[in-house]
Amino acid sequence: MFAISPTDIDWFKFLRNEGLNTEINFWTPTPWNVSKLESGDRLYFMLKSPIRKIGGYGQFLEYKNTTVNQAWNEFGLKNGCASKKEFTDRLDKYKSDRSTDEKSVSESEIGCIVLTNAVFFDEEDFLDLENYDIDFSRYIVKIKYFNSEDPLQQQEAIQALPSAFELLPTNSEKLKKARLVTERKGQGNFRAKLTSAYDNRCCITEEDTPELLEAAHIQPYIDQNSNHVKNGLLLRVDFHKIYDSGLMFIDDNYKIHISPQVDSDYYRQFDGKSIHLPKLESQYPSKEALLYKEFEFRNE
Repeated sequence: MFAISPTDIDWFKFLRNEGLNTEINFWTPTPWNVSKLESGDRLYFMLKSPIRKIGGYGQFLEYKNTTVNQAWNEFGLKNGCASKKEFTDRLDKYKSDRSTDEKSVSESEIGCIVLTNAVFFDEEDFLDLENYDIDFSRYIVKIKYFNSEDPLQQQEAIQALPSAFELLPTNSEKLKKARLVTERKGQGNFRAKLTSAYDNRCCITEEDTPELLEAAHIQPYIDQNSNHVKNGLLLRVDFHKIYDSGLMFIDDNYKIHISPQVDSDYYRQFDGKSIHLPKLESQYPSKEALLYKEFEFRNE
């Protein structure tokens, strides 16, 4: 089974831009009591007008009713809002537009459709349902379930067949321009691939707090071809900075090397240890890409 639900564009863009895709809250201003979806089923994001296209999806984890305070305490930014006030204001607006209940949101329960392994497409990759013979009326305001085969997932499986990663030709000017890109194309999908491959854990510390994890490129980002799972590592934010700064190197045996420039005993404890690898060998970091970083390692 899969399902499709109209999706707030601001919610979608916030989570995509923040790189949050694990245990996110697809909230509803009143309880929907979703009961048909099972763990792992996909909920597709039908972005509201004027877009009216599928912008991505998440895998269903659970449904529950909570108060606004409980939802904010549990999910925080993973509610798709930058602050508790913004979260409350948006819920109030949706509820006042669609419900006859005169209670404020803070006095009543909301619905929480909890999703994991969410994927957020770039605009040019949005999917038009007319191309997949899927009927989804613009008058649907909640959710529609489908018991048929999922043609969207089938198409994705064809496109995601394993492939090798080859280093991309580059020069200093290309790298400089790439670093100036504020919203790299495919970054959300790249993160989704890595969080899935590394089981939502930092490959060094096994930290699993989503807000502290980042998708790191091994060979620096050049273009969308850089967003290959074999050119990535899932790192806690501090290790991402250390890696990009040349203060850490991971060799082609997947061993960690910490620069002598780092004095902290905490970071030095990881020197000589191995990273935690994905379960699938086809998703292991490219050895060629790892060795590419050796030139930048500050080893003296």
